[in-house]
Amino acid sequence: MLGALAEGPSDITHFSAAADCRSTLDCLSRLGAKVETRGGRVRITGAGLGGLRKSRRALDAGNSGTTMRLLAGILSGQEFRSTIDGDASLRRRPMRRVIDPLTKMGARIEAREGGFAPLEIEGARLSPIEYTLPVPSAQVKSAVLLAGLFADGVTSVMEPIRTRDHTELALAEFGARLDHEGRPWMRIARPS
Repeated sequence: MLGALAEGPSDITHFSAAADCRSTLDCLSRLGAKVETRGGRVRITGAGLGGLRKSRRALDAGNSGTTMRLLAGILSGQEFRSTIDGDASLRRRPMRRVIDPLTKMGARIEAREGGFAPLEIEGARLSPIEYTLPVPSAQVKSAVLLAGLFADGVTSVMEPIRTRDHTELALAEFGARLDHEGRPWMRIARPS
């Protein structure tokens, strides 16, 4: 996902052939990122934070909750409307925990039966927030941090218990300004 938001090509080696990873690549491709795969190598060419474009049809996250939740953070900061859906299993998983903070940032998100996919996301100019995760969740933390890339100001996330930090490590590698003010606070600012 970060490769699709970066400017220029990102090369990934030893890329997993798992269905969740393929769902993510398909969504990114539908959003205008150039995706080339060859064996275990993937090249994603992004056009920057403002380089994504509206998909002509609903994005399909398959069975990947990570794809749906993290992409919801990114789509919340876009200047277009998106629909993201998934298979029957994913449609039974709650999305309210990611919808609530993204809505507080300014996104407009509609969900089936109050919190289930498909998600209709109307992107907006986002506002930064200070958000304390009510339940530890690396996916929700990541969605808020990714949305923070599109917010005017500094977005802060506090987690009651430390969760996986894959997104923070990747954001730092891509050059994002991510500060840890003692664990468990993380702050991200929109790139200049």
